[in-house]
Amino acid sequence: MKISATNAGVPAAMFFAAFFLAATAQAATIESGSFTIRSGEQAKFPIASAGTPSDMHAQCTLSDVAGSASLVFDGEHYIAMSDLAIGETVTLTRGETRQYRLSGVVDAPEGGAYIAFNFTGAAAAMCFPGMACDGAEGGAASVTVSCKPAAN
Repeated sequence: MKISATNAGVPAAMFFAAFFLAATAQAATIESGSFTIRSGEQAKFPIASAGTPSDMHAQCTLSDVAGSASLVFDGEHYIAMSDLAIGETVTLTRGETRQYRLSGVVDAPEGGAYIAFNFTGAAAAMCFPGMACDGAEGGAASVTVSCKPAAN
């Protein structure tokens, strides 16, 4: 079987085109930070994007909880492809630390993309009629939320 010079160059051209596209593709990047928030406050992390749908990978840690706490995950122009969907509630107890590896797509042609954690207060105690609930844990005064970019 004879291979013409034109056919032999097609795989090489495809390789270089794929390499060029991968090298020029830009990922969205979360702005690193650490916030200690109280009930009713928000830890907000802006995301810089390329103006076209872009992948975003981040690592977020929730820590320094001195009681019961509920946080709601929020975001704008962020489509979750991993744990923590927009609107999901995270409940923490005293001394607990949670780490989340976030992956998603950011579609913010004019900016304004972010993810955030809203501290909504103490987690509700699970008490049923007839139960002694005097041992329910009190609410945390604050929670520390840290996020930074992560490799995919």
